[in-house]
Amino acid sequence: MAVIISAMMYAATAVLTTSCTWMDEVWATYNEGKDQAETPVIPMDKVLRVEEFIAGGFSGDTLWVKGVIVGGLASDGSIDFGCEGEVMEKCVVLADDKDCDDPDACLVLQMTKKAHKEVLDVSGANKSKVLHRTLYIRGKATTYKNHPSLTNLSDYKLE
Repeated sequence: MAVIISAMMYAATAVLTTSCTWMDEVWATYNEGKDQAETPVIPMDKVLRVEEFIAGGFSGDTLWVKGVIVGGLASDGSIDFGCEGEVMEKCVVLADDKDCDDPDACLVLQMTKKAHKEVLDVSGANKSKVLHRTLYIRGKATTYKNHPSLTNLSDYKLE
């Protein structure tokens, strides 16, 4: 009886070990590249310019937008072109042209993820690294402080 039980335990251990190894390989393949700074695949034929986004009425849709970082959003909801004053660290402003000074031609990005804030924040020392650079970004269309906006930001590429 002890021999039979021992053989059954050995067989069960072999099955579990094989299953665990297989699952480790599945998870390794699934997680490959996750949490790494990778360049996203951007569907260029579906990327909207800021002007198209504003005119399109895309409320609630998740989509890609291309724009130039022109400033930040002040706490009172006004757009600070060039980030000369105090801007909210969670809001970046995009426009189609780096020389834009028309608030009605701008899109606000609401950054809630720490990773986005660290890379795209226009306040402080980071300002010179991102201001007037082109950004491709994907998010959910909404409004914020009476401005067209993207929230739930996911993939992005800063050029």
